[in-house]
Amino acid sequence: MSDIAVGGERRQSILTRLAILCFAYAAGAALIDGNLYLLNLAKYLPIFLGIVPVFCAVNLLLSALVSSSKNPLGFVHNALRERGAAAVGIGVTCWVGMAAFWTYKFHIPELVPFYADRALANVDEVIHFGAPWRFLHSITPDAAVPAMVLIYFPAWVVQFAAVIVFAAFHSNDGNRTRYLVSFATVIAGLGTLLAGTLSSVGPIYYDRFLGGTRFAGLTDALHANADASLIIRVSEQLYAAYVTGTGGLVAGISAMPSIHVAVPALNTLFLLTVNRWAGIAGCIFTAAIMFESVYFGWHYAVDGYVSVIAVSVIWYVAGLITKYDKWTDGMACIRDAGVAQASSYE
Repeated sequence: MSDIAVGGERRQSILTRLAILCFAYAAGAALIDGNLYLLNLAKYLPIFLGIVPVFCAVNLLLSALVSSSKNPLGFVHNALRERGAAAVGIGVTCWVGMAAFWTYKFHIPELVPFYADRALANVDEVIHFGAPWRFLHSITPDAAVPAMVLIYFPAWVVQFAAVIVFAAFHSNDGNRTRYLVSFATVIAGLGTLLAGTLSSVGPIYYDRFLGGTRFAGLTDALHANADASLIIRVSEQLYAAYVTGTGGLVAGISAMPSIHVAVPALNTLFLLTVNRWAGIAGCIFTAAIMFESVYFGWHYAVDGYVSVIAVSVIWYVAGLITKYDKWTDGMACIRDAGVAQASSYE
């Protein structure tokens, strides 16, 4: 059997096992809180049915114009024929997985009460010689806040969905598999397991949960800036959901690590394998998200640092997994040996 065929079978095996693990992750969320999980599924469904197809259409059309300007419709037809079914599978897996992610996130404080904030805030101040949010507020003009809010929420969501769609139709099987393995590990490994291990609320909630006025200057600055009203509104919705125990699409508090930083960091590593300039743009976007996560008080700076380091390790290990998978290689060798032996008797 050729190396290309073995490599393709290996990656397919990896994706099959990854899908099984993702559905097991979702089943665990359903066992913890079936009602909330079903609610999250229902709330995410319109997003996946309404927004994702638009991203798919835009991605395919742009790719067609760049790769096959003389016959763009033929390019789209071939892409849908070759990757359409798999892309739908990726979309469904993301749908059930993200519903599970928010279910787990909502229940983190019940499983592991918030405890890490004081240590995280102390580390932040030690390594930065003071509170980093104060420095960022001192160098950022108020006029920049509207653009920052757009980047932190709408632009982040667009990049989140757009890169998943791009990866689903990406022609390089190895890079696509590596990205999907990394993405699932980031969501479940960092967003659920590590977030539960380092259960924390973040600077914007620090004083409410721990008392005192350590971050009063931060919250006062945000309340005083009308352009940051969306930040305040979302934070109040999350806090109200916590206090009332009401789950939903906007429910679940967790600071360390920062998935808001981890996802664009992963996207950057993936985009660097596609195009250098796309990767550079992703790097700038990740830096902006990290900056804003501290400016708006969602995260301690160390949350972002840990996320970038963890994502880099995950990406490296995922690369090793997609290049060498012992179980699949072993099965391929056994099968090829059997075929060779059978041929010798003919």
